[in-house]
Amino acid sequence: MNIIRTIDLWTEQHDNHYECFNGAFVDGFENNKIAFDKYKIVKNCNCIITVKPEDINIRNKHNAIIFYKNDIPVRLMVINSNTNIDKCIDIALNQYFEDSILKDLYQKLNIKSSIIDMNEEPINDNVIDDEIDTGSCDRWNLLYNMLQGLYTETNNAYGNFSSDKYYFIPDLFIKYDLKTDSEIFEITHKCAFINTTKTRLIPIQENSPLTKNI
Repeated sequence: MNIIRTIDLWTEQHDNHYECFNGAFVDGFENNKIAFDKYKIVKNCNCIITVKPEDINIRNKHNAIIFYKNDIPVRLMVINSNTNIDKCIDIALNQYFEDSILKDLYQKLNIKSSIIDMNEEPINDNVIDDEIDTGSCDRWNLLYNMLQGLYTETNNAYGNFSSDKYYFIPDLFIKYDLKTDSEIFEITHKCAFINTTKTRLIPIQENSPLTKNI
């Protein structure tokens, strides 16, 4: 089974986080680029998120969407158990994009979708009212935009703009563990940026280009 240690990773902060879906479904399609060519909805799974120190609140996730390009996973979105996934995707696909709506582009590019149900019982599905807005980062251009408050590598309106200043946390451990029908995700972070209002966290993926010598 394929083990994935770094990927474009999106974390839903709260149920029905429309901006998160909107960003994940549109990012990377500007200037005639193709971010992905299919996606798979994974229902009733367990994405276990381990955080140290434990005072940073990120709950486990129990649904996911995996985006593929040429059958290779390129983007992962992990989603709360109570989110209405169908409605959130419908809103994302009906957002305006260039001269039409995003759904029209998906039809033109023949982007397919599928659904699987892992039928797993949720592990530690505790509601966290003050869960921090988490934007895992795996590449330089995305980090630059995230530090400006954006969710995406493409400039758009989606983001967390509650603070324009971030500071670096050198010692922080966050790991995402998710097993689907065909992939194992083990995404580790060992440092992060956090904004001054402590509402937005940008953990840096340990196995990404961001940790390599230039």
